[in-house]
Amino acid sequence: MNPINLNIGPEDTPSDDFPKSSAHLVNLKKTDKSKKKAAKKSVSLNLKDEIKNEHKNAGRICIVGELPRSKQGLGRAPMILAALLVVLLLSAGQVMFLGKKEGGEALALASEAFLSLQGASQSFLQGDAADDFTLFNDAEELFQEAEAKGAFLLNHQSKWLTEPSKVHSLRNILNAGELMAEVGQHITNSRTQLMDMPADGSLTEYLKAISTEQLEPAAQKLDQIETLLDETDLSGTGYEEKFYDYREKLSTLSDLFDLWISAKDPVFSALGDRYPQHYLILLMNNDEIRLGGGFIGSLAIAEINDGRLTELDFHDVYEFDNQFHGKIEFPVHELRQLAPYWCLRDSNISPDFPTTAEHAIRFLDLEGGPGVDGVIAINLSAAQAMMEELGEVSIPSLSKALTAETLPAVLSTLVEAKVSGTTTPKDILAELIDSFMASLDSMEVKAKIGMRILEEIDKKQVLIYHRNDSIQNLITSLGLDASIPQLGNINSSSVGVETDFFLPAFTNIGGNKTDRYIQTQIQHDTQILADGTILNAATLTRTHTFNAAASAWLKSAAASYGFTNWTPELERILGDDDNHTGIRLYIPEGSQILETSGIHRDDLQFFYDEEQDISYYYLDQIIPTDSTESFTVIYSLPWKFQGEFQEYEFDLFKQPGLKSITYEKTVTAPNDIMLSSEPLATEFIENTDYTLSGSLGGDVNIKVLYR
Repeated sequence: MNPINLNIGPEDTPSDDFPKSSAHLVNLKKTDKSKKKAAKKSVSLNLKDEIKNEHKNAGRICIVGELPRSKQGLGRAPMILAALLVVLLLSAGQVMFLGKKEGGEALALASEAFLSLQGASQSFLQGDAADDFTLFNDAEELFQEAEAKGAFLLNHQSKWLTEPSKVHSLRNILNAGELMAEVGQHITNSRTQLMDMPADGSLTEYLKAISTEQLEPAAQKLDQIETLLDETDLSGTGYEEKFYDYREKLSTLSDLFDLWISAKDPVFSALGDRYPQHYLILLMNNDEIRLGGGFIGSLAIAEINDGRLTELDFHDVYEFDNQFHGKIEFPVHELRQLAPYWCLRDSNISPDFPTTAEHAIRFLDLEGGPGVDGVIAINLSAAQAMMEELGEVSIPSLSKALTAETLPAVLSTLVEAKVSGTTTPKDILAELIDSFMASLDSMEVKAKIGMRILEEIDKKQVLIYHRNDSIQNLITSLGLDASIPQLGNINSSSVGVETDFFLPAFTNIGGNKTDRYIQTQIQHDTQILADGTILNAATLTRTHTFNAAASAWLKSAAASYGFTNWTPELERILGDDDNHTGIRLYIPEGSQILETSGIHRDDLQFFYDEEQDISYYYLDQIIPTDSTESFTVIYSLPWKFQGEFQEYEFDLFKQPGLKSITYEKTVTAPNDIMLSSEPLATEFIENTDYTLSGSLGGDVNIKVLYR
């Protein structure tokens, strides 16, 4: 008969506050008598052999049934005491090892190894070539050392007793580290394959293979790692805070891979996997702002098939507009003084980009253009940002390379002066596009440009729309669609839930490029009174910065590219002119204007936006060069604050293409206590509960909870 083995592991250190009996007390009184009798004949009698065996097999003690007095050796009581002594030593040993010796060093090393993966993950996210591979290797060496130091604890196993928490944590970290090393290999392989994409053949099929063989397995292993780390306790190691920080970054990496899994099918469709995709690319100059971005002066038609750009045709927008003889009235009053009828160049009439995109597709069709699947709009400031990544771009017709600093001024000067000819003034833009595409000669450059494009999308300077529902749903889910909710319906979806909002929308109606020199500050203050009345004060301060110094720099920059033929009219168009802007103020429907300053109350006109299903206030503003204009509108909201534990929510919407704009939002509730806010306030002002300020990159949402 084989001996009855009981694997006894160390138990947690008992607490003085919560004493408890040992989990390792042994009681064999209820063992079947026949089994006890049979055990007497085959049991080992030598306790020293048992202890030796214990040293060879850490954590295992052989205890058999009750022995006859003649075979008790050292005696039954001493044997049990010896066994319990070993158990206690193991328990104390765990604390000692984990606190000061190999076990603690093992857990610390494992923690350090895992945290070192933070740099590897960050390198991957930032696209730093080869850095992630080196960091993954360094982490693997630390894991191996941690496993060697923790071997004693890791060899402990019990079929009956729960593994001690620290040993369990060490095992989880090592297992997670092994998986992370595999993730690192997947990342390295995918990076290598992406850097070595074939020059010919289907790119979408190539990318599918990378997804199947590298990215999807990495996503699965990251999910397993997350599960292991959920059951890991690093308390007492000194790594708790760093580990928490790393887990957040690991979660970001995991989310990135999971996002790819859900996004890959629509992404492949958008890249022309099954059918070629055609895109209308609107080149907008936001030095002359419109409601939906900058003025559309040029466009391109692109075809993408199997992930490759197979066609890119550049056009002056007037090539299409001049062939269109339809007489469609402008649906917006601001532009009626600039052109007699509505056409493609003025299609961006909505601050909601999907609406603008559909207008552009419609006009392209009406004006004889090809059918397209989607629309991409690129504002001039986004092109300038991409140029910062390239450094400079050489254009055949220019004596020296364009830089990010000189791009807007030089392009506008050469186009407006018709340097390329009166019939082809925008040929230089076609040259720039060709040279820009030729500069994307490596994956490193493409990755940097790609990251910059994502930043500009977030700022509403690059705008994307697709007519395919699954692709557009992906764009929307990622917050890349530059859409705004239908303003007239914001507060009608849920009874008793109201959201305050503010959208100032600007249209340059002076026909010049003065918006390059306009700096705008938005101040939106909310005060919640004792009776629940909510008062808002919206202040817009706009400064026209064109002055003698700006004029001198503009002329110097143009001269460095060989252009010196300045005329007063050219300089007027490029900035030396009044900035004449139509300003829309979208506020919650039913709000009541109480007071104005900086303007007369009668300066505000009242209009209805059919597409947004909401009324808005409008005024003309003229700002001379080197001067500032400011005005304030004070109004009450059409609902009241409803008592304690109510949330005040506010959306500040940004118009596409708008730049050089800052904001400050304050909320004051003297009779209430602020319990929480999202996001956190940026600064404290006396007697003001909440203040958030900064550069307005995209839409801003705040929530403040009061009692």
